[in-house]
Amino acid sequence: MSKDSRRRSLFAGRSLGALTGLQNTREDDEPSKLLRKRRTASFRTTLSTASTQPGDDESVGGSASADAPFSPNTALSRGSQSRPSSVFGSLRGLRRDDGPDEPLSAASTRTFSGNRSVMDDNLHNNHVLRHGEVQTSSSMFRKKKEYLVLTESHLMRFKNHQKAADAFSAIPSPYSRSSTYRHSQNPSGGSAHDMQSIASETSGDRALGTPLRQIVAVYQLDDGRPHFAFEVSYLDEDVNHASSMTLQFGDPNEMLLWLASIREAANRARLADPDPLSAYNSHLAARVVEAERDYVPPHYAIYKVVQRVVGKSGSRASSDDLSKVMASVSFLAIGVHKVHLISLFKPQSQRTSSPALGSYHTQASYGILTITELHVSEVDDTFELTFRLPLQKPKVLHLASLASRDIAIRLRYVESGLRPEWESRPYHFIVPDDVKHEILRQSSPHPIDQNSLDRTLIGYCVAYDVKPESIRYQITYPPEDYPRFELLRPIGLRRNHYTVLELLAVMRSLRYNEMFGGISFKDVQLDVLNGLHDEYGAEHVCTKTKRGTPVRMDVEELSRSCLLVQEIRALAVTSRKVRRLDFTSCITRKPPYILESGHREHDVGCGIVEALFPLCKYQTTNVDWIALNNIQLGETDLDYLVAAAVERSCHLRALELRGCGLTDRTLSLILDSLRPQEATLEALDISSNPVRLSPTTFDSQIGVFGYLTKLHLCNLSRTSGPEPLISLETFQAWKLQELVLSGTSLNPAMVDAIASYLVNYKQSKGLRELRLDHCYLTGRDVAYLLHSMTETPGVARELHLDVSENDIETDLDSLIDAIASGLAPSSLTIRLIEFQEEADFRKMILALTRNTTIRHLDISRASLPCDASEATCQALEKMFADNSTLEWLDISGEDSRLETTKLGVGVNRALRGLQRNRTLRVLYIRYQKLGLAGASTLADVLKVNDTLEELHCENNGITLGGFTDLVNALHRNFTLLYLPTMEESRQMALKQTEDQVKQMRDEQAAHSRARSNSMRSKLASKVVGKAPKEKLQSSFLSDQDIKAALGLVDESWERQEYRLQQYLQRNYNIANGIPTALDVDDEEFERPDTATSLAKIVEKVKLESTPTVEKNLQLGGVAESLAAKQLEKEIEMSFSENRDAWRLSRLSHNG
Repeated sequence: MSKDSRRRSLFAGRSLGALTGLQNTREDDEPSKLLRKRRTASFRTTLSTASTQPGDDESVGGSASADAPFSPNTALSRGSQSRPSSVFGSLRGLRRDDGPDEPLSAASTRTFSGNRSVMDDNLHNNHVLRHGEVQTSSSMFRKKKEYLVLTESHLMRFKNHQKAADAFSAIPSPYSRSSTYRHSQNPSGGSAHDMQSIASETSGDRALGTPLRQIVAVYQLDDGRPHFAFEVSYLDEDVNHASSMTLQFGDPNEMLLWLASIREAANRARLADPDPLSAYNSHLAARVVEAERDYVPPHYAIYKVVQRVVGKSGSRASSDDLSKVMASVSFLAIGVHKVHLISLFKPQSQRTSSPALGSYHTQASYGILTITELHVSEVDDTFELTFRLPLQKPKVLHLASLASRDIAIRLRYVESGLRPEWESRPYHFIVPDDVKHEILRQSSPHPIDQNSLDRTLIGYCVAYDVKPESIRYQITYPPEDYPRFELLRPIGLRRNHYTVLELLAVMRSLRYNEMFGGISFKDVQLDVLNGLHDEYGAEHVCTKTKRGTPVRMDVEELSRSCLLVQEIRALAVTSRKVRRLDFTSCITRKPPYILESGHREHDVGCGIVEALFPLCKYQTTNVDWIALNNIQLGETDLDYLVAAAVERSCHLRALELRGCGLTDRTLSLILDSLRPQEATLEALDISSNPVRLSPTTFDSQIGVFGYLTKLHLCNLSRTSGPEPLISLETFQAWKLQELVLSGTSLNPAMVDAIASYLVNYKQSKGLRELRLDHCYLTGRDVAYLLHSMTETPGVARELHLDVSENDIETDLDSLIDAIASGLAPSSLTIRLIEFQEEADFRKMILALTRNTTIRHLDISRASLPCDASEATCQALEKMFADNSTLEWLDISGEDSRLETTKLGVGVNRALRGLQRNRTLRVLYIRYQKLGLAGASTLADVLKVNDTLEELHCENNGITLGGFTDLVNALHRNFTLLYLPTMEESRQMALKQTEDQVKQMRDEQAAHSRARSNSMRSKLASKVVGKAPKEKLQSSFLSDQDIKAALGLVDESWERQEYRLQQYLQRNYNIANGIPTALDVDDEEFERPDTATSLAKIVEKVKLESTPTVEKNLQLGGVAESLAAKQLEKEIEMSFSENRDAWRLSRLSHNG
């Protein structure tokens, strides 16, 4: 194999003759041997030139080689060609085009020479910003130096100083020419990774060097070599080809000067370019971001960046790294919630006319809210972005871009919009001072408002790759600490708790949000965060309060805490408005028990107490109302609680410990430790704990807190004795608002203490809630309390009294007399009362009829020995008609597996009394089995009653006809704002329709089989070979017909529900003064025909249903039956003939 052949195979078969146009035209006069050497050297030195970028179409100039123009009078000496360029130079700049390369011909040089004057004019017109000699390669054999010229629009390299001076008049000529023997005039293959491209003969920029507008980044290289170098990366968007060159210096100061000059000039060119990104790339990148559901035009920005290879040498020595150079330039898109790193697209010429979106791929997407560090260099264009998901290792992107500072400002702006008013950002922002000043000049994009929580929550969900729609919450407005954020339990199949990332997204979204006075995680399991540690980072550990005050806790201790502790602490310290945190039933774990060996397992605690009470101890939070209901507290939790409670500076306002597994010892310990909070404690709940209270001890402990307003002592046991659980002296020191003793037995002394407290109207006037249900009270006890709480008979006291589930039938007359005399409060609840005698219930109804103080009455789930009699129903009707004070009434029954209570069908007639009622606004009458008759009665009431606003009548077995009557009644009613859609009745109607249609089908099938049960029909069926006719008849109503019948019923319900919503919306508009049309539907009565009888449903189905296979068989049944009868007749005749012949033969034989 010849030497030329070996070279040709070594360099991928590129024709050497195609490159002869790069030599001087005087080469033709040299000997063939020297020409071969020169061609070999030319081939080796133009490897990097083969992959350089074409210029843009706006530049002026002819097609030429990458070098500066040759002087026509310059001859190549033999000495200059005696040292060919080294083959060990870097091949990194070799371009790997997807399409076939077009070789240059000798005509290229001639064309270049002809356009020399135009190019020279452009060169002389350019203003030179900087020029000088630089080293472009370094190897073990040689060092290559070239002359670099920086103009306002291009960066050009020349073989020597003289050629640069010939091209630019601003560059002075050298005093002496450099030796051409030691430094070849031809460019070295290792001098650059990619110089000007040979992709187009008409590209004018190729002769003018690298356009500054194509430069993507200029950054230093730290490869450990004894020189100082930086790299210039650029992108030709006409062909989407990335290239780079490395410039080396012996003096660091000179390197920094060149670096600053090129960056400054390239940035000016970038900012002056009206289209920094081609329309082709911009469109494809937008489609990639849109596919990620992150594209909103006003909130979208895209930049050209270089992905730097950390730890690699700046000058590569093998062709294996060529792909890395080509793939180093990418697009960085910043969307609404993510940062997208998009690889270069194929050139437009190599794409199909309508490419699929799947071909536009993004290398990676990272959530903006997962940024943990942003570091921008002050010297060059490098910057680093660090992203980290919870419980995962960080991902660092080493990038470089002329727009690095713009990227930093943009990311900070978007992040500030997603996390408004965060005083302490959970990431390191290391940027130059000018970037900080620019950020300070910008105003906050989104201050805290009602939509801030949604923006932040969606941002975290997208960043953590969870679905935002899986998060359910509501915002309520209770009397205290409002508005209140309440996280709801997730819904879905096999989904009863949130994941770790979902909980972290919610909790971190609530940080620094000053919209809420309370936050509730009630019934949401937080066990997945308890004991879970994130060992890969601590950027979300909160160490400062909203005011910027450092948390008085060890930072290392905070970092070692589990995620649950970290997140709850952050919620407590980052908001000045949040004062109430509710964690009811959030932790299901049980404290460890003592093992058989006598040792106790390590108790990590529930996490919530560890998080909150040290903050309260050091006054680093405004949270002072803590609800730990139904969380089993262990020894570790009690240690944190007691340590904080004994500090007077803790300022606890309320502590809810219902169902926390407290024993006599632990409860006594907590109450004693809370003594320093006597001036601040307002609410205490110790209900449902397995304790046995001693009245003497407990009264002394609870009496310390003189500012108690809410006290819950439900389901507690006490020691026996005549003394009250709480003495009258203790009661007289309080100004209670709520006293709840549900399920706790009250002896006469305790009843007397409560009554005496109620008599002191000045001290007890603030009491609004008194719950004494299931306290073993008699009718006399309740009457005693009613007398005590009423200052003036007939004048209602604003108080809700609950005496449900008590033995009020004992001495019931006392209670009835008190109610009839107007001694009851404004709200009275007497639920779940089992009346042994119906007359007792009737007496109470008559007493309520005469009462003039009760506005809110609940007598639901009352149990009678039998259905209400005529007299009782008349008493109910009288109460509905004559009572002039009731505004809210609940007479619902109960329908459970254990018990069913209802008043009977007579209540339908009693409801007619509502036609004359003018005060009732809300009526609950559920589980009373009203049916169609009751619905019709309620419809008549709605036609004339103009005060009722809410009617809750679900679960009453109301049929479609009854529901239609109710909806039709709203045509004349303009005050009703709520009426249920009867969803349970709808499902029941569908089930009944299905059962009845199937029963009709089965009955028809049985009737058909009874008529065709003959031996001849069976024989005929066997001969014909068809199925028996009873099987055909059994398919008279197919499954498709049953579905069609159900569809008709369901469609009728949907129509009535639609009409109901229209009427209710009309009434709502009227109630709120919104102009609206009074007529909603032209039809005053719209009772559906399909609701009258099941026969009509079946008839309509038979007429309108699509024919099925069964029906086709039925349609052909007539012809088949005629054929069967004919066959039967033939068989019968044949059989009779054979029988006669057999008889004759037998007679003849006998004869």
